[in-house]
Amino acid sequence: MKNRILFINAIDSKKEIENTLPPLGLGYLVSSLREEFGHDSVECKIVDSDIQQHIAQFNPDIVGITAVSQNYNRALQYAKDAKSYGLPVIMGGVHISALPSTLSNDMDVGVIGEGEHTIIDLLNLFRNKGSLEKEGLETLDGIVFRKEDKIVVTKERKPVDPLDRLPVPARDLLVIRKSTYMFTSRGCPYRCTFCASCRFWGSIRFFSAEYIVNEIKHLINTYNVTTISFWDDLFVANRKRLKEIIKLLKEEGILGKVKFTSNIRSNMVTDDLILLLKEMNLKSIGMGLESGSPVTLEYLKGKNISIKNHVDAIATLRKHRIKFHTSFIIGSPQESREDILQTLAFIKKNRINKFSIYVLTPFPGTPIWEYAKTRNLVNEDMNWDFLNVNFGVSHDKAIILSERLKREEIYELFLRFARLKTKIKIKRALQNPKSLFRLIAKLLSGEPLIEK
Repeated sequence: MKNRILFINAIDSKKEIENTLPPLGLGYLVSSLREEFGHDSVECKIVDSDIQQHIAQFNPDIVGITAVSQNYNRALQYAKDAKSYGLPVIMGGVHISALPSTLSNDMDVGVIGEGEHTIIDLLNLFRNKGSLEKEGLETLDGIVFRKEDKIVVTKERKPVDPLDRLPVPARDLLVIRKSTYMFTSRGCPYRCTFCASCRFWGSIRFFSAEYIVNEIKHLINTYNVTTISFWDDLFVANRKRLKEIIKLLKEEGILGKVKFTSNIRSNMVTDDLILLLKEMNLKSIGMGLESGSPVTLEYLKGKNISIKNHVDAIATLRKHRIKFHTSFIIGSPQESREDILQTLAFIKKNRINKFSIYVLTPFPGTPIWEYAKTRNLVNEDMNWDFLNVNFGVSHDKAIILSERLKREEIYELFLRFARLKTKIKIKRALQNPKSLFRLIAKLLSGEPLIEK
C-alpha cells in the first residue's frame, strides 16, 4: 500500500520574508513518515501555492496544512479547497496548538504541539480504517477534532526526548540555498511575554553535538551550503554542547568550511562565549533587545535583563568584530511616548546600524494574547490578517495594545524609526560602491526609499 500526502505551507509565497526559509517543520514530518513506513510506502509533496492545481495533479490521499496565526485565513481556505475534493485534512502548527477551538469544519483533525509522532499515528489510523474516523481519533494523544459539533482535545502528547530520535528533515523536497538554516534545539529557558515559540515547544531540549555536526556535514556535502543560521530560540543555552560541537567540527575537518549565524540574549554575551563562537566561525549575531526603556524592557522580557546588558553586549561584539542585527518592539500597553523615544535615542547613542522595529502583536498562546482578550481586542473568530507583523503596511488594521497612545501616534513614532533606518542606509551606501549601486537600483525600480 502506498499513500500520498500533500503538505501545504500556508504562507504568502509572493512575500520574500515568508518564502525565503524552507519549511523545515514539514521536512521533519516527511522524514519521520519515511523512516516509519519506508520510501516505497509513502510519497509526500510540500507546496505553498496553486493548491487546487497540486491537489488535482498529485492526487493525494491526505492533505496536511501548517500555519502561523497571521496566515490562518489562508489555512482555512486551503482546508476548504481540499474538502471540495473529498480529502481528509490534518491541521498543524503553532496556531492550532495555541487555539484548538479554531479548528474548522473543513479540518478533520488538528495536531497540538510536535507532530512527528502524531502524523505517524494518524497515517496508521488512516491505513487501518480507511479514514480518520472519530473512534480512532479518540485513542490518539495530542490532537483536537470535532465530534457532534463539539471540540474534543485528547491527552497531551509527551514531547520527543531525546531529540536525536528524529531523522533530519527531508530537504530533498525543499529549495535549499547556499545560505540556509537548521534547528539544534527546541524550546527556551526564558519566557518573553510576546513569544509563542517558547510556549509551543515547552521545556528546552537539545539535539546532541554529534547529531548537529552530522547534519552540518550533510548540508555541506549535499547542498554545498556556505552559511548556516541556527534558528533556535537560544542556540547558546548549552555551553558544554557548544564546546563539543567545535571539537567535532575540528575532528571532521570542516571547521571553517561554513559560516554560522545565531541569535542570543544580551545578558548572555560574554568575552568567553563570543570567543567560542568566533572559533566556530560564527560571523553575525541577532539580538532581540526589544527596548531602550527599562520599564518596557522588564514588561517584555522580565527582570533578568537590563539596558546595561544591552550596552555591554554591543561593546563586546564590537570588540571582537562580530556583526550584529537587533530588533525592537514598541506599543506595549503602558509604554509612553517618552519610553518609545528612549528606544530611538538608545539606537542612536549606541550607533546601531542594523535594526528592525515592530509593534507589539498579540499572538495566541502568549500572555500578550490573554491581555488583549481582557480588553476585547482579540477573539477566536477574529480576522487573523490583523496579526500581520508588518506594521508599515498594515498599520490601519493592526491591533493596537497601547492604553496611552493612539494608532496615529504609534504610526508617527514607527516612521521615525523607519526614517532613521533609511538615513543610515544612505550614509552607508555613500561609503560603499556596491551598496550605492543597490540603492540606485532600488530607486530606479520604483521601490519606496523609506523602509516600513
